[in-house]
Amino acid sequence: MPDFMSGIHGFLDNIEADMRAGQPTGVDGGAIDRIITGFHDPRVQGHRVQYAWYARQQGKEGFQQALDRVAAASAEHGQLWAKMNSAIPTEDASVGRGVVLEASVQGRIFDGLLFGLPTWSASDALAALWKRLSTTYVQALTGTVTAHALDGTVGSSVLSTLEWPELRASIAKGDVDGLVFVVYHSHEDSSGGPAVLEPVESFHVRTQKEFEDLPEAPADQAWRDKQRVIDQEQRAALADIHSREEEIEALDEFVSDLFRRHGRDLRFRDADTPPNTRSNSARESPRSDSPGAA
Repeated sequence: MPDFMSGIHGFLDNIEADMRAGQPTGVDGGAIDRIITGFHDPRVQGHRVQYAWYARQQGKEGFQQALDRVAAASAEHGQLWAKMNSAIPTEDASVGRGVVLEASVQGRIFDGLLFGLPTWSASDALAALWKRLSTTYVQALTGTVTAHALDGTVGSSVLSTLEWPELRASIAKGDVDGLVFVVYHSHEDSSGGPAVLEPVESFHVRTQKEFEDLPEAPADQAWRDKQRVIDQEQRAALADIHSREEEIEALDEFVSDLFRRHGRDLRFRDADTPPNTRSNSARESPRSDSPGAA
């Protein structure tokens, strides 16, 4: 898509100007508009489908019809998160329970990319892009939306300041039934592994008053220190999820090629297989801070 690529080049020029100046130099809104338009093209629907699914299916016969169906179904089960990273909602979405921004086509392509900047907020252009990615993702959701939050709401989070206001407008229009707000508490793993996140309360939210009445996460330094550790641990868990997705994609390509080349001559026999070694085989690829953690 020439306009999409033009938007990408314009955006990268904007970021490079910020880096050369050592400070924000403004926002090329036209470039961001072209990027968003490309992601939302009917052939992509990047705000409504998971990147992993799109990458596996895009070359197959009947893809466009499947895309329309999957996009509509995924948008009915949107997933949000606050202060605990996106591993849990991404895993839910990966097994057919909707879509989450950071794992969508438009989110996954930019997730973790700082382009040499110290933080995603060091550039007004990068912050503006993520605001558009997040806003358009939420605006496309229908049905029931689930939010996963560590210990409760945080007033400065993207969920509170950007995503909930968009959802509230969609609820008022009748496009979204409501927000299921799930509160997680953490406790130590008895085996010494990462902290275990356990869902302990769930609330159905439709009004501003109901959102304001949700439990609030502590605001003290001890909680912030704990939250940073959990964020990093969940980032590692997300890397494992992405690794599994890559292995599934590789297996899908292998089997498809096998049937394409040998087809009718394939024969299968029983064979003993070793125990699952999933926990030992994942490749970790730590990712940079995501604006969703702000």
